[in-house]
Amino acid sequence: MPAMDHIRYLAETIGPRGSTTLQEAEAARYAADVLRKLGLEPVTESFTSARSAWYPYVLFTGLALLAEILFWVAGRTGAIIAAVLTAVALASVLLELAFRPNPIRWVLPKGRSQNVWARRMPSGEVRQHVVVMGHLDSHRTPLAFSTDRWVRLFSRLVPIGLASAIALLVLFIIGALVPGILWRILSLPFALVILGVFLITVQADFSPYTAGANDNATGAGIVLSLAERLARQPLARTAVWLVLSGCEEVGCYGAEDFARRHRDELGRAIWITLDSVGGAHSSPAYLTQETFLLTVRSDPELLALAERIAARHPEWDAHPYRFRGAYTEGSIAAKYGFRVLTFTSHRRDGILPEWHRPTDTVDHLDPRVVEHTKAFVWELLQEIDGKG
Repeated sequence: MPAMDHIRYLAETIGPRGSTTLQEAEAARYAADVLRKLGLEPVTESFTSARSAWYPYVLFTGLALLAEILFWVAGRTGAIIAAVLTAVALASVLLELAFRPNPIRWVLPKGRSQNVWARRMPSGEVRQHVVVMGHLDSHRTPLAFSTDRWVRLFSRLVPIGLASAIALLVLFIIGALVPGILWRILSLPFALVILGVFLITVQADFSPYTAGANDNATGAGIVLSLAERLARQPLARTAVWLVLSGCEEVGCYGAEDFARRHRDELGRAIWITLDSVGGAHSSPAYLTQETFLLTVRSDPELLALAERIAARHPEWDAHPYRFRGAYTEGSIAAKYGFRVLTFTSHRRDGILPEWHRPTDTVDHLDPRVVEHTKAFVWELLQEIDGKG
């Protein structure tokens, strides 16, 4: 079945697939059914996940604003409490941005999700493993992503918000040591920035889920289409793990669960992530690195292979790209020591088409980009297998 048929089923027949929702679970059942009909043996693994990508930042900014109020009304004691609250909130959000356990995660609303995977063994002896992953869930449609201008504004506001929290922490400590009205007055501009971030993040969870055609029915659809080809044409020496993950949009909980469960048997496996790989007016992009809080660099050997494949196929218009201010499941793969390469479909101006918008629908996809990305990954798998 062509990748576009899977994409249409996920984005139109099932529709919006919010993390931990019944629709996300329906998408997982669909993926398992497809893999089973191909003669593979799909495995469904459940896990607990946060329900929202935005709650951690609502809580972080809310605690900082509460600290600001205490700083104004409760004297020296308020300054001490404000400093402690802000330090805990700031440390927690930095750990969250690095996909690490933290106090904020302890209190987040949670739900159940699932990964679906199947392993296609090679025709010969297994010499290496490759994971090919695409997530099934879709995001909300917040104001912060509503236009290209809003995306740029929000990408600048986030680091300014973190810097403002650090500035508030410093002022709270100074105010605890040397009480005075000056420190309260100086804190106001930073508190206003935090308030702005708070309002934007609160609004996000009142927005509906997107149909998620590009992000990420395209990635999931290509994984399922590759499964069909591998069922007919297994690689010679490479076992391929075809993974349809859950809850990427709320912090890569599905990728984390998969990596933790299988890291011993996977060893130093190659991990290929497919995320938003069919946007209109775009072309296949392979990430040289991605930066959220930490920077994850793609494996140099895989990048060299990608560059050679791109040079052989100028008709695909494939290009390298540095992804900043967001994440993919490649970040989790790198955290667990896997060799990473991630594909997206960024435009040449750096925009990811229809990202987290109501317009992320099938009619805003370019099927040629989907097919070019699928062909690129298939050729990459052949190259990897030849080196195995």
